[in-house]
Amino acid sequence: MNRLTRLHILGGTLALVCILCNISKIIEAFKVDWQNGTNLLSTLAIGGYLLVFLINGLANFVFLMFKK
Repeated sequence: MNRLTRLHILGGTLALVCILCNISKIIEAFKVDWQNGTNLLSTLAIGGYLLVFLINGLANFVFLMFKK
């Protein structure tokens, strides 16, 4: 399994964790309006997914700084 595949798996997993941790807020948003619920759901999924790539980039940067 290559590095990019691992990042995609971690990104999907973190996106699911973000959604599951905020399920009560998502349910309340869907009760108000379905557009608010889908907006919150997609924001949490995309944000959790991209957070893995941000963390990976910062870790690589720190690794390069201490490697020299």
